[in-house]
Amino acid sequence: METRGSFNRLEWLLGILLVILLIIVVVLSIVFWFSPDAPNAAGNLGPAQNSATTVAQNASQIGPTPVFQGNTALIAYLTAEKLAQTWSTDAQLLNANATWSQGATVANLQSGKTTWAFTFFSKQAQKATTISVIENQANFVAEAPSPIDYSIHNISTWQIDSNDAIQILLDQGGYNFINQEGVTILTMSLMADMGTPSQQMEWFVSLIGTESGNSIDVRLNANTGEVLELSNVQ
Repeated sequence: METRGSFNRLEWLLGILLVILLIIVVVLSIVFWFSPDAPNAAGNLGPAQNSATTVAQNASQIGPTPVFQGNTALIAYLTAEKLAQTWSTDAQLLNANATWSQGATVANLQSGKTTWAFTFFSKQAQKATTISVIENQANFVAEAPSPIDYSIHNISTWQIDSNDAIQILLDQGGYNFINQEGVTILTMSLMADMGTPSQQMEWFVSLIGTESGNSIDVRLNANTGEVLELSNVQ
């Protein structure tokens, strides 16, 4: 396992969360616009300190069951990539981001399926665009000039899907973390540019306890599944 002192995990995590939160606002606006009467359902993972009854009583505070099932990252990428090619023929995947509903069950996390936001970079246009994928529907979210001329890995080497990356986190302490924390939020990001700490395509997966603020995070090689860094912050 490789650990690099120069890697500022906290800054990277905060930056990822800010991007994800911005995307979520847009995506949820789309979801609730087209599904105004969608019912909310309770999550069913209870805190270790509380009884199942207590958790059920507070289900509305845990988070709704997603309106759409979604897809794993690799499957959703195929949908996004088709739309990206209509935007620019040289579009390359720069990153992918997703977050699960607060209090999502272990089974839901293990599936690796959710809605995704993919950012593509065009070297020719020096622009980036973000595309959301809800189930099999891709939509443009935003476009902006890129001040950075990114060098991007060949996406064909990407082998570790979102369900694989999440399972690795669970096996590296995620199960125990969920049992201890009860209600958690999972976020993950795929970084396809060559500016990652390992200069490889990387997954960054994080489980955060909503009440304590504790987290368990893992950086993975997205081609091989090798654990590059594991952090448990309390």
